[in-house]
Amino acid sequence: MAYYEEQHGAYPGEEPRGTVYQAGSGFYNPYVEPLWKKEKRAIRGAGNGIGLAALGYIVISFAASLVFEILIMLMYPAANIHGLLYVTEATEWTFTLIAYVLSLIIPFGIYALCTKMPFRVAVPIKKAKFDLTFGGVLIGLGGGVIASYATGYLQVALESIGIGITMPEYELPETVPGIILYVIAMTVAPAFIEEIAFRGIVMQNLRRVGDIFALVSSALIFGIFHLNLIQMPYAFILGLCIGYFVMRTGSLWVGIILHFINNGVAVIFEFAEPYISENTYLMANLVYNLVCVILAVIALACVLVKYKDMFRFEKSRTLLSSVKKTLYFITSPALIIAMIAAVFLTMPYIEFLWL
Repeated sequence: MAYYEEQHGAYPGEEPRGTVYQAGSGFYNPYVEPLWKKEKRAIRGAGNGIGLAALGYIVISFAASLVFEILIMLMYPAANIHGLLYVTEATEWTFTLIAYVLSLIIPFGIYALCTKMPFRVAVPIKKAKFDLTFGGVLIGLGGGVIASYATGYLQVALESIGIGITMPEYELPETVPGIILYVIAMTVAPAFIEEIAFRGIVMQNLRRVGDIFALVSSALIFGIFHLNLIQMPYAFILGLCIGYFVMRTGSLWVGIILHFINNGVAVIFEFAEPYISENTYLMANLVYNLVCVILAVIALACVLVKYKDMFRFEKSRTLLSSVKKTLYFITSPALIIAMIAAVFLTMPYIEFLWL
């Protein structure tokens, strides 16, 4: 909470006259504005800011795709007829990688600047305890397995009522430069950029009104960000796992490592699938999932033995209940628009089987 104390001047001799200081809300005058209204305004402001950042991500992503197509048409006139036939894999994935990084860094970076978050708060990358980091990674991988099965059951349940859902598919590159850039775009870039954006800027900013609220809300935004009905619940559950251990360790490294391993394994399975039989693929997937769950259980037992208060959250020092804070957050106008846009963008991957 040091960031907010600095921001609002909670140091001896700095208290504004006629006001009182409340952790998480700063200075306020109880006779002019009740504290709960100040908290509500702060939460709505955060929701609108994050919603605008999410919309910025969507706009920049689409703008980048449009710019890419225009550049290809100018450089390769025949592409107007043959599509992107003349674009090399390296060119395509280089542009995809740049567009992805900018689409997240620009809007969420602007949000961090507007909230006046110091860099060390927005991006808490520091050395963390090895046992908590290692244990958090193993527990997170196990949580990812549980999330994947939960998503699978959701998919089956939706299909049973005539709703089919798919997810975006990328054509795997075949050239060495294309493969290298694809791996970077799917593993290294998300591990750093998404953790900075969601477990850094978003979650750390929301912690001023409660850790549980910040954890759940940042995981929700992380799920919506994936813009796909299959990946949303998976990302939400994984976001809870990553977010908690980032809070516990005070460092993004546990999230970066977990995110990298999780995406890296998925990429390995993608490249291996065409070269092995279906039974071998399913067996390898099952073995991997089983190993992850076993290691997660062992890691969880170890950290619980060493840290008796492992899953104890710091009590929120705000007046509003968690339910009201969540309600005010998700009903922020900009965030509502961002969620509607996310739902709209998932529609191409939803098929109504009875039609």
